[in-house]
Amino acid sequence: MPGFIGEDQVRRIKEAVDLVQLLGDYTTLKRAGNHHTGCCPFHQERSPSMHVYDDGHYHCFGCGAHGDVFTVIREKEHLDFSDAVEVLARRAGIEITYEAGRGGGNRLARSERDQLTDAMELATRFYEHVLWETAGGKPARDYLASRGLSEAVIRKFRLGWAPGSGALVDEARRTRIDATLLAKLDLAIDRNGRWGDRFFERVTFPICDRFGHPIAFSCRLLPEAERRAKEEGRGVGKYVNSTDTPLYHKGDVIFNLHHARAPAKEKGRLIVMEGPTDVMAAADAGFSECVAVLGTALTPEHAKQLGTISGNGGKLVLLFDGDRAGQTNSLKAIRTCLMGGVPSWVAVVPNEMDPAELLKEDADGGGVAAFEQVLTNARADVDHLLRTLAPRPYELEHRDLLAVADQVLDCLRNLRDRELIDLYLRDLARYLNLDIQRLGKRLAGGAGGPVAAADATATPAAPDLPAELDAVLHILVRRPELRPLAFDHLGLEPSHLPAAYRPILERLLLEPDCHADSLLLMGEEPELLPLKPALFRWVTRDLAERGTGGIPPGQEEQELRTSFERAIISPLEDEIHRIALQITEAIRDKNLRESMRLGAEQLALIKRLKDLRGR
Repeated sequence: MPGFIGEDQVRRIKEAVDLVQLLGDYTTLKRAGNHHTGCCPFHQERSPSMHVYDDGHYHCFGCGAHGDVFTVIREKEHLDFSDAVEVLARRAGIEITYEAGRGGGNRLARSERDQLTDAMELATRFYEHVLWETAGGKPARDYLASRGLSEAVIRKFRLGWAPGSGALVDEARRTRIDATLLAKLDLAIDRNGRWGDRFFERVTFPICDRFGHPIAFSCRLLPEAERRAKEEGRGVGKYVNSTDTPLYHKGDVIFNLHHARAPAKEKGRLIVMEGPTDVMAAADAGFSECVAVLGTALTPEHAKQLGTISGNGGKLVLLFDGDRAGQTNSLKAIRTCLMGGVPSWVAVVPNEMDPAELLKEDADGGGVAAFEQVLTNARADVDHLLRTLAPRPYELEHRDLLAVADQVLDCLRNLRDRELIDLYLRDLARYLNLDIQRLGKRLAGGAGGPVAAADATATPAAPDLPAELDAVLHILVRRPELRPLAFDHLGLEPSHLPAAYRPILERLLLEPDCHADSLLLMGEEPELLPLKPALFRWVTRDLAERGTGGIPPGQEEQELRTSFERAIISPLEDEIHRIALQITEAIRDKNLRESMRLGAEQLALIKRLKDLRGR
């Protein structure tokens, strides 16, 4: 035991660390009177429920999280108290003295964590020295230059060259660092009773914690060495990463998070890539809000950290390589983020390139413009998932449609935000042309999950409707005189509604003068019980009380036209545009048969749109 840290030192460190600045590493705080407020970094939320007080403590009224600067570090970095004190001491520039006893002042050895941190810093500096100041580092310098990386960005990310042959072990001994300490960090290995370097003849990319301290390495083989190994039949990995150590747990750590956190908050987006060279190329081009997950698939802990930083109105953009493997990884990442309650967007790099290749596409800024356009075209998570799993849903058999729906529902089952679930279900129902009520039941009927628990004792839950269609039905229920306009001039049909709501429209078509009150009787029919809450709301609530601003008297017709346009016309236009893009791709690929099929489908939709417009 190195001793303990005296209470006076703990108090001094606590006073030196600003709680607002510290929590600012994990969430965005705003001044509110004599304290600060923000979204709690200890649970997912969209409305701020955490209060940070000037006396040095915080409290979340959502999840009950409560504490001070030490609690923040212990909870977020998974440290015990003494390690949390050491981390904050380094942050505040305070050197800790370990005491032998409460009455003694003996200076003892530094803690093992400090020793491990020092050893990692030594290795990082040594690899940097070899890269820049030795002849052995030239092939690595040439390789990095060939990737279009500037010296400035290479030095910023502290890249190095691991020569191997025991060079790091020898350097450590010269500075009185034992090889067993390097072994704990996966930097040294015992080969037949002799210590040797774990990494050799590889470019080293330091992986840092959120405070910028190196804690592990990702090491890349040079292309020429990779080619020779393949010719000789030796199986070698392009990248070799540190295994888990007392400082590093690969399922928790995100590459470049310490650099990207502030730019991500400033720009309102955090971009996740696959490799360190992609992140560095992006930083070189001015995209400093990029990070990467190394050596493992994106984990729930990664998703939680990414969601915390990209929250408060920001976007989490998944930008993986354009090849098949990269897109497979993006689908896995979407599912992980969704299951963690973290919304994300997916950007696709064209022509199976990686982001670094796209950025250096030409020297006149074209690559940067193309990169920005790729980010602009990012699709929301469920939208991307659906378009990937079912590019043409109208071609799928019923069983296949349900299989796609179940894959997406599995991702939603652990979400706790009912409003978010409802929005996702709406998108799912629209895209697959399935009844939203039945999708809700299918979701609730799945194994476990908060939704199933919440619905277990309920009568059929009220089905959800897009806001525009809800407005159309509300107006038609309350204003019988507008029904001819909807049916005869706008062309509203039962098929425009989810199946559960079609009986309402069929009743209004058969009995255009049907009084609103008589519609409530429909809700008493056993098969239409789920509609009863919606019918009751439309019948009893005046249009002026609808939503935030309501529909003012005299504006009902305009609101009906506008809502119909958004609910029916706009999605049709979007579908026509989507097919046009597919036709362009088919022509580019010289797939005449596919382009003709898509053309016929597009013409049918255009005719339908003209019919609706012509009314």
